[in-house]
Amino acid sequence: MSEHQGPRTAPFYDIPSRQIVSVEHPAIIQNVDKAINTLQGNMGISKILNPPKADTPADLYLRPEDAMSRPVQSTSSPSNNVLLKVTVPKQTGRRRKRGSNEPFTGVPISTLNPELQPRRSAEELLRTLRDNVGRYQVEAVGTVNRTHVFRGMPDFVFSTSASSFTNRFRDQILSFDYEKMKEFDLDMTKGATSNVDIIPPPSFSQGDIPFTYAYRQNQAVRQSVDSSGNVTIVNTQQSAKVLTHLVAYDVAEVPSKPQEGRPPLETQDKILQETVGIVKELFSQRPAWTRRGLRNNLQTAEQRYALKHAIPYVGYIMRSGPWRDAIIKFGHDPRTSPDYRLYQTVMFRILPREADTARDGYGGRRHAVPRLNEAAAPDPNADLKSDTHLFKGELPLPLDGRMWMFCDITDPLLRSIVFPPPEAQPPNFLRETCDIVSDGWYGSGTLAKLKLVMRHKILALVADQVPDDSDFDRILQFPDHATPDTVNTAFSLDASVASNKDLTMATEIRAMIKGTPSWRELTNQGQEQESKRGKGVTGRRVQWRDAPGEDESEGEEEAIEKQEILEAAVDDVMDAAMIAENGDENDDQGGDEGDDIEESRPKRKPGKRQ
Repeated sequence: MSEHQGPRTAPFYDIPSRQIVSVEHPAIIQNVDKAINTLQGNMGISKILNPPKADTPADLYLRPEDAMSRPVQSTSSPSNNVLLKVTVPKQTGRRRKRGSNEPFTGVPISTLNPELQPRRSAEELLRTLRDNVGRYQVEAVGTVNRTHVFRGMPDFVFSTSASSFTNRFRDQILSFDYEKMKEFDLDMTKGATSNVDIIPPPSFSQGDIPFTYAYRQNQAVRQSVDSSGNVTIVNTQQSAKVLTHLVAYDVAEVPSKPQEGRPPLETQDKILQETVGIVKELFSQRPAWTRRGLRNNLQTAEQRYALKHAIPYVGYIMRSGPWRDAIIKFGHDPRTSPDYRLYQTVMFRILPREADTARDGYGGRRHAVPRLNEAAAPDPNADLKSDTHLFKGELPLPLDGRMWMFCDITDPLLRSIVFPPPEAQPPNFLRETCDIVSDGWYGSGTLAKLKLVMRHKILALVADQVPDDSDFDRILQFPDHATPDTVNTAFSLDASVASNKDLTMATEIRAMIKGTPSWRELTNQGQEQESKRGKGVTGRRVQWRDAPGEDESEGEEEAIEKQEILEAAVDDVMDAAMIAENGDENDDQGGDEGDDIEESRPKRKPGKRQ
């Protein structure tokens, strides 16, 4: 047993003190001289062996013949490797069948020209080591203390073979020949517009590190087999297409049946069939609903989720106009009768407290059931509300939508604006013809008053406050219809009597009236008639001027209103200051003295313009 025991430690070998630098060339080396030229020849090799700094990179020119090419820089890193020299028996090039004593065949390699001798690949070298076990020699040449690797991407290349300037610069300047450099000159002519020599930049890309895009397939995409047996890719999270009729306010004829291509209702699931039946029953009660109104009449969360797929079977949606976003029963046109004024809609921009509040939907328009990452309630149907589509003007304000139908407004003050009692309804309260653009069957003044009062109520309810209806008494006295001749007079208040809040609301009402599309169309027609009338018979241009006492223009009226509001505020400040000064001296007769102070100041006449 002891006869087979050898030394317990590996043998020691002496390594020469020669310092070696390793350069991992990114190309496949077939010509060593050309490989050295890519490293700037002997000068580059000397810089690699004796760098000014330890981490100085090496420059690799993939096109060394082009002096304007941009090099690829290496990454110099310290290493602790040993370079080995392995000597194997020379390959004669003659072959015979292994294990036989047949004579060798072929031409010996030693008789060939050295340039024609093929370079042995790594696979062939390894095969030679395996075939010559025990007959090759290994010698340590030296230690490799630094390695240069090229991991950066080379810059883009722009061909300059057709550029006369670049060719002259390369030949005369980059040759570093003084006589040639004296021949170089620049073309100073001006106005060259064709065949202009475009000089490329010194570099195109500033970075040489590749970006890791990490491309991967969408997790929702799956492979499936269609009815023909072909393998296709299907997105499992793609929403189903809903074929709903969306019509504009000026459509010639409203839809009377579902769109073509709609699958038969009998082929749909049971929940959708139940939802369609409930919606049809609701449409038998009235011909138009809001999406919130329909949703609030559904009892389960599954039915509310199926509502968007049930609407295309029973009705269509107005995209714009007085009945914007209203869901109307097939075959019913609200533009044909004033009886449909109950279903006109009003919409406001409300900033909700919760981020998930949508335009018109319970828990968000696209989310009728709890999300997957939220804790679901024990009973999903326990907290379903049924009256959020009604505007009551009371706390709390439902924040699950921002659109209401006139018939769903139960606030007494608001209902008195659009639905006054017959004995109190003024003559010509409704329009004779429907304004399909914005006002519907109501006058522009009526809708402006409704929107103003309702907006102020909503802002107050959002702040957990209930507004006082008496704040709108002066505003409700405005007429129901407005014309370009009366909008600035009939919808204005006396600044000496009205408060700043009343004046501000009056300005808002005028802005609402003038901001509707129908009003702009009306004023544009009036301006065209005035321009035609101003041309005259002889074709001369006539400048129309307002006579003394006539109404001001819209811009002048707005400026006068702002001036009146400012003067009223100044009057209030003066009153407060004078009362504070005389408060200690006139405690016993403060009321009378206040009246005297008010009378002692010069008053503005009502309607006077300054």
